Amino acid sequence: MAHTVIGTAGHIDHGKTLLVKALTGTDTDQAPEEKARGITIELGFAFLGESATIIDVPGHERFVKTMVAGVSTIDVAILVIAADDGVMPQSREHLDVLELLGVERGVMVLNKVDLVEEDWLDLVEEELRDFTHGTFLQDAEIFRVSALSGEGVDPLRQRLLALAGDTEDKRADAPFRLPVDRAFVVKGFGLVCTGTVLAGSLGEGDRVEIMPEAREVRVRSMQEHGVAVDRVQAGDRAAINLAGVEQGQIERGDLLVAPEAFRPTQMLDVRLRLLQSSPMSIEPRTRVRLHLGTREIMARVVLPERKPLEPGEESVVQLRLEAPLVAAWGDRFVVRRYSPALTIGGGTVLDPHPAKHRRFDADLLDHLRVLECGELRQVVERWILAVDDRLKSERDLLGELGIGPERLQEVLGELVAAGMVVRVDSEGRAQLLHSSVRGRWGEWIEAALADFHRSEPLKPGLRREELRNLSARYAQPELFDCVLRHLVDEGRVAMDGAVVRAASHGIRFTPEEEATRTEIEKRLNTTAFTDIPDAAGLARALAVEQQQVEALLRALQELEVVVSLEGGLLVHREALVLVQDRLRAYLQADGEITVAQFRELIGSNRKYAMALLGYFDAAGFTARDGDVRVLLS
Repeated sequence: MAHTVIGTAGHIDHGKTLLVKALTGTDTDQAPEEKARGITIELGFAFLGESATIIDVPGHERFVKTMVAGVSTIDVAILVIAADDGVMPQSREHLDVLELLGVERGVMVLNKVDLVEEDWLDLVEEELRDFTHGTFLQDAEIFRVSALSGEGVDPLRQRLLALAGDTEDKRADAPFRLPVDRAFVVKGFGLVCTGTVLAGSLGEGDRVEIMPEAREVRVRSMQEHGVAVDRVQAGDRAAINLAGVEQGQIERGDLLVAPEAFRPTQMLDVRLRLLQSSPMSIEPRTRVRLHLGTREIMARVVLPERKPLEPGEESVVQLRLEAPLVAAWGDRFVVRRYSPALTIGGGTVLDPHPAKHRRFDADLLDHLRVLECGELRQVVERWILAVDDRLKSERDLLGELGIGPERLQEVLGELVAAGMVVRVDSEGRAQLLHSSVRGRWGEWIEAALADFHRSEPLKPGLRREELRNLSARYAQPELFDCVLRHLVDEGRVAMDGAVVRAASHGIRFTPEEEATRTEIEKRLNTTAFTDIPDAAGLARALAVEQQQVEALLRALQELEVVVSLEGGLLVHREALVLVQDRLRAYLQADGEITVAQFRELIGSNRKYAMALLGYFDAAGFTARDGDVRVLLS
């Protein structure tokens, strides 16, 4: 059976704490100040049966933020109304909070029925029905109870146990998350923090990260429902003893999470609903108190088109946070007025790691609508599509979506099979790339190559890093590499070592260049090795500018027509092959050759003979052995 968290709600002094004691036998007011003042200040906890926890929250308006922290993880609400008071201001605010956080099940309790007449109870019950009309409690049962005398407590207890039995299993396969609602030191054990497991599971000895600090620590021991356990999972109320953590190093509002699964953020794209009862509208950059999980931080609201959000309205907005927190897609939150603090609205997280929006254009609004209303497959695809300058980490995606790895792999498998998403292994990490993003970068790379080939037709292509600077300077290098590999695999781009060219590109000569090329080849394709030219010598002989000759020579070298020797000397490939054949025949017959013998063999001088032998040595055709060369291949 899934563990159930039951939370109280209601105005101060309406008897919530006494009701919890009547239901469970536990007095949740433990602090001396609470005893002295007779009100709940901190969250209190008590167990009901074997699989339910009751969280007792404060009702005083000064402690509503504590109340929000308490109900952020509840499954069932108990709205407590004192029969002698009826609906009061914190009754309304607490119900608003429950609605905004998406609580769907609960009961209502008319407490202190022993203080009023029956006719008065009927009037208060009618008021309560009007008060909850249109909310998740509009059809909920109303129990008439006296927590002091015990009247009506047993039927209420049985109903709560029945509701607990209907609680569905939560996301045990998702990455672990637990919002900390209390942290204290237990003598002999060290620091213990408590909270309700939002998702995933955690075992004794596992490691967790304390967020937003991102400090990794080890779990020493755990309790669930007051009993030592080896593992806790989604929905459980857990007490976790952390090794190496001292008091003050973790507090309410922090989050325990699976290592490397989540990243802190200071911006959120959300759907925000302003309560009809809100006493204020939200202007652009209004400062509000954001409550998410057990964390409260300040935030400013960035609105589409800078139009104010009026009471009763809702809109997609961006929250700019004044401190980091961790959130996932679909998390519920509450916003309260900065001063004096009052609940004014709330909503749902759409994107926990958005870009900073200067304006909400049509594409962005469409993207956020999909995140809000789309099926999981559409959401995952849109999430990957939105990352257009880098690969998307599967691990990051798990944390941002807050879903289980098996479910994510199932969805990714469908998207890959449909050709919409590409899986990439980058430095041992599983990464994702949307096919349309890959296509766009591919077009830009090809366009950069085409421009280069038009401007430099005699050059074979661009070096890889030059091409990245021209086409994808601001993209992640791994993304560029992935797109380039795809273009090569498709035969649209070719790579010759570190040089990249369009697959269709070939070195092209103008008619004037073709004439000069012919003259260059004629002068180099000779076996008269007494005067091998260099580029400067060719330019003088042909009466052509040296720069033009050098460009043509580079092209001819790329075409493997001309070979450059040591010292800038040049020789035609055909002439080089003839020399090589002569040398091979000589070495096969005599076994070795000296420089003088080689000079005589080809009719050259020492300078040119040494340049040619150096080339053959470097090519692995010959090897030097003292003063002679021997044949290698």
